[in-house]
Amino acid sequence: MKNGVLLTATLLGSLLISAQAVAGASANIGATSNYIWRGVTQTQDAGAVQAGLDYKAENGLYVGTWTSNVRAGGRTNATELDVYGGYSKELPSGVTYDVGLIGYGYSNTPADSFGDFAEAYGKVGYKGVTAEVDYTIGKEKSLNATTGQALKEHDVYYALGYSGKLANDWSYGVKAGKYDFDDPANDDYSHSQLSLSKTVGKVGDFTLAVDKPSGLLTTADTKANAAKVSLSWKKSFDF
Repeated sequence: MKNGVLLTATLLGSLLISAQAVAGASANIGATSNYIWRGVTQTQDAGAVQAGLDYKAENGLYVGTWTSNVRAGGRTNATELDVYGGYSKELPSGVTYDVGLIGYGYSNTPADSFGDFAEAYGKVGYKGVTAEVDYTIGKEKSLNATTGQALKEHDVYYALGYSGKLANDWSYGVKAGKYDFDDPANDDYSHSQLSLSKTVGKVGDFTLAVDKPSGLLTTADTKANAAKVSLSWKKSFDF
């Protein structure tokens, strides 16, 4: 890890040490037919296997890590490793909030694709509605590979979503987001998602999702703005 991701990892370690209360640990594993993040495939429309570990204290502090395979530039064995930590709470009114830091680290990816970066984030929820803002605070790739000039790195991602429960352990979700890039070399875009999930006892949760980006400009993929359907499975374990 480098730059922003290394800084985030250091801060997360400090958070963990400062947690005074008895905490709970959990793990999760999963698989998906297409790893889609903020409306964009991270595996070139291929499948992914994923896993994570989380630790949350009774006082609301938490830390965690999550990993998945990614694909870029024809490399099929690239890896993403995220580390995050923050503080979340539910108020007596039912309003929830969550603030924290997250670092995204990548290994074995081409020089012109994924690069490590870190974000500060904030989320507020009430009765199924969730709003979030994610602000980039550091990037590994801070220089233009062609000109050598510094790149602007303070990107902002906004999202608004709603999730609800249905009968027989079914649930649904809708979400819309917008990525506003600070550097003019990157094109701003928006995306939307519809999802339907089913909890199957001890087997885990299955989710069918449809993601549709808008505004992606790329000559490498003429179908970049096409809707993508994915089927995912996730199983969580409490220690």
